[in-house]
Formats: sequence, C-alpha cells, structure tokens
Amino acid sequence: MSIVYIKASKKVDIIGNKEVFIKDIAEIEGDKDITDGIKKIRVFKIKNDKKKNYLLSIIQIITKIQEKFKDTVIHNVGEEDIIVSYSPTKNKSKYEKIINVFKVFFVSMIMFTGGGIAIMTFHTDAAVPDVFVRLYSLFLGKENLNPLIIEIPYSIGIAVGIIVFFNHFSTKRLTDDPTPIEVEMRLYERDVEDCIIENLVDERNN
Repeated sequence: MSIVYIKASKKVDIIGNKEVFIKDIAEIEGDKDITDGIKKIRVFKIKNDKKKNYLLSIIQIITKIQEKFKDTVIHNVGEEDIIVSYSPTKNKSKYEKIINVFKVFFVSMIMFTGGGIAIMTFHTDAAVPDVFVRLYSLFLGKENLNPLIIEIPYSIGIAVGIIVFFNHFSTKRLTDDPTPIEVEMRLYERDVEDCIIENLVDERNN
C-alpha cells in the first residue's frame, strides 16, 4: 500500500486546453511511479469555448485517483474546493489593451485627485496653516503668513511618509515585506475566490 500526498491550489488558470489533468491543479508527492501516473489522470473535459469558472471538489480528484490506483492512500494537504478558471485564449486584443490602459489611467487620476482633496480637507479642518504661522511666530519671534521654511519640509515629510508606509517607490521596494496594498489585494482575492466557490456550489445544488 502506497501513501500519496496531494496539495491542490484554490484557483488555477487553464488557457486553451480543454482537458484538465491532475497535474494542472495539484502538486503530488509520493512514490514516483505512482505520482507520475496520477498526474496524467484527466479530471474533466471542458465542453465549450466560453470563459468560465468551474468548481472541483478534492473528493472528485481522490475518487479519480482511487479508480486507477486502488491500493493507494491519499492524504489531502491542500484545498478542499478548487476553482478552475478557463479561458479560450491568452492573448488580449488591442481593443482590450486600450481599455485596460484607460482604466488604469482613470483609476490613477481618481486616486490622485481624491488623495489630494482628502489631505487639503484635513489640513483645513485641523487649521494646519494657522498652526504653521503660530509655530513660526513662537520660534523665530516674528509673524509670517506664508512660512515656507515649515511648509516645504512638512510637504516633503508627507511624501516620504507615504513612500515608507507603502514600502514602494516606482519599481523599487524599501524592504522585502509585502506592501499594505499587496496585503489588501490578497485579502480581496481570497474573498473573491470564496464568493466564487459559494456561487458555484449554489449553481450545482440548484
């Protein structure tokens, strides 16, 4: 009796190939003669050319394995449900690329404008300009309604603080730690995958 460990991914992308094999969706460890055979087992065949998500259960995969390797003990160390995201082609048309560039530009402008307005609104509510004038008067002994000696370092400090917080400047990283945006994107992707799984389960049960 052989023992095989299987680690399936939560989501896999299949492009063009309509036949989905175990090697496409999971890592297999164990006796090499057995694992090589397991990797070649076809899980299912996609019947249409539409971009679509499919749901696989680890039970289905284990059942397929045991049909061919009856004396094999399977230990699952990965996901219980797997999303197979099928796309008929990898290449995007020029039209889609232009739309994506426009989307990036549009979102960037919204974030830039929104961030600037938020900072200015905060400064107005907190009366930051008045504070700068008061600080200039306290430390230098005279009044200046436009204390650039304080405003310029403060503005530079905001930019440096943002760079340090987001751990990213252009294509450079300050440290190897993931940025806050990457962490939030991972959490968002995980929530999306869980939602897709729930929707596919509901479709299958209805």
